[in-house]
Amino acid sequence: MLGHSCNRGSTRGILSCMKLPSVNPVGLVEHPDDYTRTVRVYSPGVRMGAVVVLAAFVTVSLATTAFSLGTYCLTSGTGPVGLLF
Repeated sequence: MLGHSCNRGSTRGILSCMKLPSVNPVGLVEHPDDYTRTVRVYSPGVRMGAVVVLAAFVTVSLATTAFSLGTYCLTSGTGPVGLLF
């Protein structure tokens, strides 16, 4: 592994090289000193675009579902609507 000192003679193999983040008594995550963040594959603009597309999809899906269900309930002639309130 790059930049890590591993104990290769261990019976646990590669798992002995891993240093996982720990949680202190207050509840905050403490990262090891040699912890490095992974590089994001996509730029912030592409990720924000994906969020906008997903938000638009969810909004349109909910709106069309509510509209079609409301239209069905109001036009189905099932009886007095006042009992629903």
